Amino acid sequence: MEISKIREKLISLAEPEYGDFVAKGAPSEYPVLGVRVPRIQELAKGVFQGDYQGFLDEFEPKSREEMHLKSLVLALKIKKDGIDKEELFLHVKQMDSWEMVDIFCSRLKCVKKNREEWLEIIDEMLGESEFFARMGMVLLLDYYVDGDWIQNVYERILRLKNREEYYVKMAVAWAIQRSFVDFPDLTFVFMQTADLPEWTLRKAISKIRDSFRVDMEWKEKISAYFEFQSCR
Repeated sequence: MEISKIREKLISLAEPEYGDFVAKGAPSEYPVLGVRVPRIQELAKGVFQGDYQGFLDEFEPKSREEMHLKSLVLALKIKKDGIDKEELFLHVKQMDSWEMVDIFCSRLKCVKKNREEWLEIIDEMLGESEFFARMGMVLLLDYYVDGDWIQNVYERILRLKNREEYYVKMAVAWAIQRSFVDFPDLTFVFMQTADLPEWTLRKAISKIRDSFRVDMEWKEKISAYFEFQSCR
């Protein structure tokens, strides 16, 4: 599919009111069209049926939705052909919002099949700039919170705990919450011993208290221990 036709298709799918809603919740320097992600996903599948490598090499995103489209095509390529780290890093370097990172991560379910290789890539990401580090942490909370890998999540939270970038700190708080949902005992001990910054701890506790997957007994226990009766 020609790039001009792809752009025309995205414009035809746009919902301006939805775009206004998205723009408020996920600031970005990229203009927003207002195309819902499932529709972009369908377009990505169509692109992938053709010369997807040519698309990835030539397509320079000019809008938020075009960034999503390239992410989704790249995710399909990684699933089929494996990881090209240089190509991956060049793409992530173009991202400037938490939404771009999180949508991309959610489509990389193939990470679970090759966690050792991906963990090396994640470790590189954690040492890079804000949205690289966020991506590394989101991949961890999406695909490494289980019995064989949970300690790897805790170790990497410690590496990022003093980062000051807002979207890195939020990813760390979400990773703690996600870990607590599945491993409350282990994560409670981690929270007691990790010497986390107060901001991060408060955010994580707030997210734990808001979760429908954490029972009231645990919510009361964690609030009482940290003496945060109001975590908002």
